[in-house]
Amino acid sequence: MAEQIEFDAEGVTLRGLFFPASDSPAPAVVMAHGLGGEVTHFITDYAELLAAAGISALLYDHRNWGRSDTAPGMPRNESEPFQQIRDYQHAVTYLQNRPDVDAERIGAWGTSLSAGHVYVLGAIDRRVKAVVGQSPFISGSRTFGDMTRVDLRDSVHASFADDRRARALGKEPTYLPIVDKDPLATSALPNPDAYQYFMGPGGVAERDSCFTNRVTARSMENCFGYEPGWYLPRIAPTPLLMVIALRDSLTDAALALAAYERANQPKQLVTIDCGHFGVYSGPDSEVAKAAARDFFVSHLGK
Repeated sequence: MAEQIEFDAEGVTLRGLFFPASDSPAPAVVMAHGLGGEVTHFITDYAELLAAAGISALLYDHRNWGRSDTAPGMPRNESEPFQQIRDYQHAVTYLQNRPDVDAERIGAWGTSLSAGHVYVLGAIDRRVKAVVGQSPFISGSRTFGDMTRVDLRDSVHASFADDRRARALGKEPTYLPIVDKDPLATSALPNPDAYQYFMGPGGVAERDSCFTNRVTARSMENCFGYEPGWYLPRIAPTPLLMVIALRDSLTDAALALAAYERANQPKQLVTIDCGHFGVYSGPDSEVAKAAARDFFVSHLGK
């Protein structure tokens, strides 16, 4: 049974679930979701599968999201990639201080935006002994640049500047929907698959009564300038698994495949014939879950 946990991250309390393996001390994996995602959004199955295979899992909500606290000076539902990477590091520290965790056998898992986070983490923090990133966010300039209508790009960046000026004057931050039913409307993820995942039948909004369909404009500005693909060649010698959804219409599969080629050994690639959100539920998700489990067992197990 999962244990509700909390830990300190530079004065901010982050909350999540710890899924213990049956043996102790056990290797462990730290896990967090992508943009707008939270602990309860389709990824607890990954943690349960790891625990059943003898690897404990810590799954937590990013600061400003879900059950975690809001950082001083930041609004709710705001993401700053490098702060979230530092919070992954605080989660690793939390695991290392647990007596039921083997501090020398810790891995990191991420999905979509947080896949980019664990690529950076694996390159800068050698406490992490294995890295898995699925449906990965490789390049902010490419991903969000491609999603932004050409005729709106100048106005989008002007809106970022307007938001900065307003917030500096003490005004409320600008928010936009994470998704909108109309893919031509302004939203963080203007994509029909994203709308179905968050708002469609059986989606996030139905599963999580606390879900709010909004994100700050500053989050989008932060992601526009985020380039985690640069760190991929620097992950080695830490083992890397990249899981790519070949029909991904959100984080481009071709971009991810090219990024994988730039990574150094040891590395492993798993491709799945599905869209970006296929890795969260249904038969394609079983492939992704099994791949992550087997990789962590291989590299963290005794």
